Amino acid sequence: MAFSKGKRIEDETSRRIVDLAVNIGCKEGADALTVTRLCRELNCDRRVIYNRFRDIDEINLIVAQRCNEELMEKAKAAVDPHNSFFDRLSTLIEAAFNYIYEKNSHFQHYTALYRVTDNGVRNEILQEIMEMIEAGKAAGDVCAEADSYKAAENIWIITTGISGILAANVNYKYQDGLNTMLYGVEAISSYMKPKQEAEG
Repeated sequence: MAFSKGKRIEDETSRRIVDLAVNIGCKEGADALTVTRLCRELNCDRRVIYNRFRDIDEINLIVAQRCNEELMEKAKAAVDPHNSFFDRLSTLIEAAFNYIYEKNSHFQHYTALYRVTDNGVRNEILQEIMEMIEAGKAAGDVCAEADSYKAAENIWIITTGISGILAANVNYKYQDGLNTMLYGVEAISSYMKPKQEAEG
């Protein structure tokens, strides 16, 4: 949530604004999600929105957060915790890719949104993959030199980029996109493997 006069407002109105924004954004797209539309449907003044959120860009990022949390919840449910690290990673990414593909183009748009911070690009998908890679490093499944942020960022770009191509081009076949995405993830996985395993 945003700040109003230095104080964070997290009330029922804030929740109603976010719920409505998610509904509009995911069903009709970011172009349909405007402050004017929110005010009209909530029967409120623009100040109600701006007292709680900086601007429509911030609201869109909150919608993206909701979409990505939903996406990661569905993807993690497909992962067998007893499998090897790289099998778990591959399953997670394939499940995420499939879920993005099954949803509409508006949902796909939100999975590609991100925040730019002092530490680079951030969103929930990236965070989940980074944490998974860090856990892999701690367990010895991933080489200590692997940059978890860069690896996660590349996986995210490949996954959302190819799903976007699928959404925009009816001639690009799903299986072709899936194979390309998995090939990219496999290449990144090879980079992250401990040296003895990568050489063997």
